[in-house]
Amino acid sequence: MSGDSAQKQGQTMLRTLFYILILLFYLIPVVTVFLHGFDDFFQFFRRITGLAGIASLFIAILLSLLVRQSKQIFGVTYLKVHHFFSITGLLFISLHPIIMAIDFGTSRIFIPNFSSWNAFLANAGRPALYLIYIATIAAIMRRNIGKHWRYIHWLLYIAFILGAIHCILSGSDLRNPALYVLYLAMIITVMIVFLYKRILTAKK
Repeated sequence: MSGDSAQKQGQTMLRTLFYILILLFYLIPVVTVFLHGFDDFFQFFRRITGLAGIASLFIAILLSLLVRQSKQIFGVTYLKVHHFFSITGLLFISLHPIIMAIDFGTSRIFIPNFSSWNAFLANAGRPALYLIYIATIAAIMRRNIGKHWRYIHWLLYIAFILGAIHCILSGSDLRNPALYVLYLAMIITVMIVFLYKRILTAKK
């Protein structure tokens, strides 16, 4: 097998692997919601948007490992793929508290809870939402901010971890062992990705 053929085969396998992972990250939460059942459509969409939002952000972070290879693997540049999943995640995560506020009839859903450490973590999705918006605005205004916009954009990692912790502590679907393990694995993976990219940057 020639070098070009081996490279193309490797890219095909990597692309297939990512497609399977993406499918699982969306499919497992949806199946879990249906298995647990739901009382009404508000509860259904509240749970689906939260789980799908976290999955989208995780995929956006994971794809940051393939900045240079994105064109060869997916046929489009990294930014297009990254922006797609980032915007999808932002949309779902924004809808999640909006649906909750409408369903529960209160705007306190948007206010972080600092009454105790446990209360803060259980409701960590609230500050995570604002961190995601700050990170997004930094990316949009990167030409005005300068090279330091990346440091602000790193808040996305913290936001993801807070959001995932919120799902684990407050999400009723996380009682499923498979989903619980999946979210723990996602948190650990995001930490590893962040440290790995920082080490590469330091070497450069």
